[in-house]
Amino acid sequence: MLSYHLPEMDLRIPFLLALILPAPLIAEETEAPRPPSKQVVLKALQWMQSNESKRRQAAYRSVHLLGKEAMPSFRKALRKALQYHERRLADALSSRNQGGNPYHELVSITDDLKTERIRIMPLMMKDWKKERSEIDKLRLEFERLEVLYKKAANLAVADTTNLDKQIKDVIDALVEIHDQLARFEGQTKEEAEELSAEERKQAALKESFDGDSYMKAAKVLGQVRAEVASLASANQHNEESSWASGPQKNFAHIISYERVVMGLSPLRLESKLSEAATGHSQDMKTLSFFSHTSPVPGKKSFTDRARRASFRGAAVGECIAAGYGNAAAAYRGWFYSDGHRHIMLSRRANVLGIGLAGSHWTFMPGWQ
Repeated sequence: MLSYHLPEMDLRIPFLLALILPAPLIAEETEAPRPPSKQVVLKALQWMQSNESKRRQAAYRSVHLLGKEAMPSFRKALRKALQYHERRLADALSSRNQGGNPYHELVSITDDLKTERIRIMPLMMKDWKKERSEIDKLRLEFERLEVLYKKAANLAVADTTNLDKQIKDVIDALVEIHDQLARFEGQTKEEAEELSAEERKQAALKESFDGDSYMKAAKVLGQVRAEVASLASANQHNEESSWASGPQKNFAHIISYERVVMGLSPLRLESKLSEAATGHSQDMKTLSFFSHTSPVPGKKSFTDRARRASFRGAAVGECIAAGYGNAAAAYRGWFYSDGHRHIMLSRRANVLGIGLAGSHWTFMPGWQ
């Protein structure tokens, strides 16, 4: 049994009723109620298929005023209107309407990117015994992965404003019709009010192939945009770190980019951790030693050095190098050393300290 809650009637409803109610429907009081004529149902369907929400709403309200005899025809009209708007959604997603659809290719590319990341990361974390030919292959693997990442990132930053508006208009219609049909399945007014707007949207879209595809594409788009935004945010933070030198900023840019390509979080420069790293590089240069274990009292281990610099967080490792003239060379040298590469690609890190003194470099990833 259906329960009909009648919203307040706006000025469109009497107008629509005047259009769709033929004279024969104004029967004598003794005449038994009759289903609406084909003309009435057709007019209501035309309004349900409108791109304008106000017109569709007027159609729903007007048909409810016709009484229970109109409900079977109303239900059929809703089904036809649903099919019509589903075709509109399919047209929008397939780019048959104006503009383009950058999501379509994005889903496929992102699936490939995810698959390759899962395959490549264990290779990156493997101990190759510093076999240069094997690590050369890792660089080639990274370059192929980078191609996929760049394609995904470029698609994700494309302007989808017009397409999103077009799709939103169709989804609004689908949600409205789904709400109306749910009443025929026995949904009460109270049950309807318990559903959030997002729940109603998902319920309406998951019933169609194109709607379900759109939800997946929208989720993927959001994920890739979040990755791109996180890298941009980290780069901005690092560039605006006024205390950091050019080489420190350059190293942070290189390692953050490579980590994001591989599906890891970028790293933000941290002043205290960088102070500890710079101090160790300076000590190695001044005292002529090259080791993770420092002879300086209170600075024996990298965790001691981080603590002494008042770093608030956890240092998760340390890489040291000597003889490199720039950030790119230092990064490449560590990449070709298995243990150092593993530290640079640590999933536990979200900040970094980097310090150099002459050609001595120290990198300390950390977590805050």
